[in-house]
Amino acid sequence: MTFQKGHQINKGRIASVETRRKLSERNKKLWGNPEYRKKMSEAHKGQTPVGLRELIAYNKSEEGRKATSERSRGKSAWNVGRSMPQISGKNHYSWIEDRTKLKDDSRDRGGQLHREWSQSVKNRDGWKCRISNQDCSGRLEAHHILGWTDHPELRYEVNNGITLCHFHHPRKRKDEIRLSPYFSSLVAKAN
Repeated sequence: MTFQKGHQINKGRIASVETRRKLSERNKKLWGNPEYRKKMSEAHKGQTPVGLRELIAYNKSEEGRKATSERSRGKSAWNVGRSMPQISGKNHYSWIEDRTKLKDDSRDRGGQLHREWSQSVKNRDGWKCRISNQDCSGRLEAHHILGWTDHPELRYEVNNGITLCHFHHPRKRKDEIRLSPYFSSLVAKAN
């Protein structure tokens, strides 16, 4: 692309040197002249919105605080104090008629049954890691030899658990499967 002499690309537009000079002079005339700025502000004085400083000062004043509190007084959430029988109690979508089914410990690892199982396994193993060697470190954990999800019937069977320190506890599913015969032999020796 070729341009004539004296043209320049400015922000994606082509402007001649002469056009740029004229615009520069016009801007100096308008904004560099204090008289022009003064006239402009006086002409628009009644139309300009309140500036940020003035707005902040108004809100901090006694008059501003009073106006703000009057606007917000008496307003609350739309549902405060309303009765909604169509979606409460037995009509609620998650209502459970039999209250005993609210918490099922058999599906919860942090539940009472799991805590009791863990205590029993650790008591059987004397609160020591069954692998116990110089690498043992960290807190004791009761580990399921046969997995929690794969064997739900053995979840709370004490002989399906082994006490391990955090260092010896398997971190990957492959390791758990690979080490389960070894863990089973350790538990069998204890009984």
